[in-house]
Amino acid sequence: MNNVAPNSPFRFILLFTLLSFCHTLSATIISTAVTVDSYTVNYPEPDQAWRESQSGTQRASTSTRSTIYDTSVYAATEIFARNQGVAFLAAWKYQASAATGSAVISYQVENNASSARQFNLRFSPLFGFLTAYCADPDGQFDFDSGSSLACGSDDYATSGYNAQIWLNDELIWSSMASLRSDINGVSLKTDGAVLGNFDAQASTYGWDTQWFDLPLDVFQPSEQFNLRYSVDVLVDGRASLQGAVACEPFDCPYPDNVAFVEYGTPEFLEHSDQVFQFSSSALAVGEPENFGLIILGGIMLARLFGGRKPVDHAE
Repeated sequence: MNNVAPNSPFRFILLFTLLSFCHTLSATIISTAVTVDSYTVNYPEPDQAWRESQSGTQRASTSTRSTIYDTSVYAATEIFARNQGVAFLAAWKYQASAATGSAVISYQVENNASSARQFNLRFSPLFGFLTAYCADPDGQFDFDSGSSLACGSDDYATSGYNAQIWLNDELIWSSMASLRSDINGVSLKTDGAVLGNFDAQASTYGWDTQWFDLPLDVFQPSEQFNLRYSVDVLVDGRASLQGAVACEPFDCPYPDNVAFVEYGTPEFLEHSDQVFQFSSSALAVGEPENFGLIILGGIMLARLFGGRKPVDHAE
């Protein structure tokens, strides 16, 4: 009976060679940071504007509301972000007001493998929509303010968002959309990744949940990188009286000037899934980090099977 019995060092080298081609997650998220900010203002009372900010390592949230007592003029925000990659921002304004909101989620990540790795990111902006109406004189959308004023020549309503992902100091993904309603109708501007569909008749732009796969870069053992996800939202407009009525400063029937934005809406606010998913893989065969290992493995295998003689055992 003939047996080939490789000793322990050869078995170790063979195992090490095979494992070098395995694709595994070799990333350590060292730290996360979350910051949110919101702002609302009513134009008849600009000195009563309201701003709120919050930051944390895992989550942060803010909400603001500006209202003129006993009128229909108001603006509000709800901003929420978690280190899973969930950025939920909602802002809306009615009549002579405006609102803004922002969320930033940052990750410090390290390659904890013993060799260089290709890192990748899979993420989703979840779903959302924009709405903007300069005026609603015919009561089509039932805003219930009692105003029948039309959109003036200088009036407008706008809503929009701007989302970006930065790898260290390099912009690697972006998406922007801005919806505007004025006397000429409704228009949409987009830049970067186009997430949704525009409905001019309904004056809306909306999108469903979708996923993006982004290659990041090759990082050496113990090398770190910073990934930053930022989202800004805005609702604004101008609602004039057009000289059609005389009224007290805070009791004026403005046009039904409405704007609303909702970005990153999860099915549930406490979204349990990891929206930002990091992964890494060994470099492809032939790349410098693996090439030397392949040669070494070949030499060892040649010595193992070509340089050793079978051992004969008498039965």
